[in-house]
Amino acid sequence: MRSGPSLRTLLLGVNALVLLFPIALILMLRIYDTYLVRQTERSLIAQAVVIGEIFRERLHEEQGMPAAESKSFRPAGRENDVFIPVEPVLDFSFRLESSDRKSAEPDGPPLRTRPAGDTPARRAGARLEPLLKRAQVFNLTGIRVLDADGCVISTSRTEADVCMTDMAEVRAALGGKYAAVARERVSDEPTPAIGDVRSRGKVRIFSALPVFEDGKVIAVVRASRTSIDAMTSLWQSRRGLIIAVGVSLALTLCVSLLFATLVVRPVRALTRDAIAITNDAPREPKKIHFWTPHELRVLSSALDTMTTALRERADYIAAFAANVSHELKTPLTSIRGAAELLASAEMSDEQRRRFIGNIDLDAERMERLVTRLLHLARIENTGELGGAVNVREAMDAIAMRHDGRVRVTIAADVPQSFAMHEDHFVSAVGNLVDNAVRHGGDAPVDVRVTWQGGRLHIEVQDRGAGISAANQPKVFERFFTTERGSGGTGLGLTIVQAIARRRGGDVHFTSSSAGTTFVLR
Repeated sequence: MRSGPSLRTLLLGVNALVLLFPIALILMLRIYDTYLVRQTERSLIAQAVVIGEIFRERLHEEQGMPAAESKSFRPAGRENDVFIPVEPVLDFSFRLESSDRKSAEPDGPPLRTRPAGDTPARRAGARLEPLLKRAQVFNLTGIRVLDADGCVISTSRTEADVCMTDMAEVRAALGGKYAAVARERVSDEPTPAIGDVRSRGKVRIFSALPVFEDGKVIAVVRASRTSIDAMTSLWQSRRGLIIAVGVSLALTLCVSLLFATLVVRPVRALTRDAIAITNDAPREPKKIHFWTPHELRVLSSALDTMTTALRERADYIAAFAANVSHELKTPLTSIRGAAELLASAEMSDEQRRRFIGNIDLDAERMERLVTRLLHLARIENTGELGGAVNVREAMDAIAMRHDGRVRVTIAADVPQSFAMHEDHFVSAVGNLVDNAVRHGGDAPVDVRVTWQGGRLHIEVQDRGAGISAANQPKVFERFFTTERGSGGTGLGLTIVQAIARRRGGDVHFTSSSAGTTFVLR
């Protein structure tokens, strides 16, 4: 029987799903938040690249320089690269930094300023500033263009001449590396409605992109924007979300029904089987599927085995009762008739002794029959008895009962001690030898004991007339005997067969006019 998933495994699976669901939900929200942060950072990178290149053109105009060479805007060491993509740096493990409200801008630490002056970079920044402020109206992105000293020369807000070199992302950009940080958003404005264009998020992304000229950093574009929060994003995608939730609920319902079916349907089938057994009705054929829980498979198999055993036991008891009543009827009738004659008729002492002798013989036959029946019942209806038998001593004892008519040959590899109850061994072999002696005429009976494949093989060969073809199929039937007149019970070979089967072996025979050989394995 193939082993399916155990009931414990199914229950643990369901509980694990229930337990892991909130954990998976939290993990998915974290991943989704990271995705939104990276999308915001990508947007800031794209805007910063465009603003940086516009500033470069304004700076060239203020300096009276011709258009820059095609490679002059690339970082040092990468002049020959065709593409230099700027990838987001905030990932799943990004850390949210705190903000200080004492700073010049609401989302940063305290900043210093420097006196105003007139430089080409400041003039280029002043020309760029109206564009930044107009763009912020539409994209909500705060843009600051910093010079090579890290001070603001153009802004979409009011931080002119503020130096931001204390900020980690600005220091990294001034060193020629793109950088970004996530800071906690602090705002005095009330949280906007969920459908508002303004972001409701609590995380503000700050990126700093260096602008290169001949391998040197000539400016930094610092862009900032509040990342869209998960709730707002989900609200904007609410139609698809509703569909996904509906599918999830349907899937959950299907999984629940599946688990219920896996457990409930086999239990109902077993209940119907139990009721059918109680009412002695035929059982419905049932199918065992691969996904049927292992415990229910075992229970179903045990129920089948129990039902078969009970019916076999009932049939055995019925046949046993019928056979016993039949076998005891004849001696009981004879005893009763003899007793009535002794009680009612006048007869001579010789007749009386003859009737009393018949009663004694019939009583002895009944006693022998009952003893054999009890012995057979114990063999067929009890477990294997323990103990061990000395094979050579037991075979010698059996042979000695027949005054030299039995010749025993034991192979050298036969173990001296065999794990079997001695009474069962002597009963099985003794019955075979007794039959062989009775039907073998005056010829000796040969008994050969060998060890084959870890089993004990005993061959008992006589040289009698053999078993007739008509009687051969009946040899192992209970109460079949050709010696009923001489006290035969017809249970000897039945007992041999019962002992062999109880030991997981068998007994068979071959017979011809030259004799019969029984093989007990």
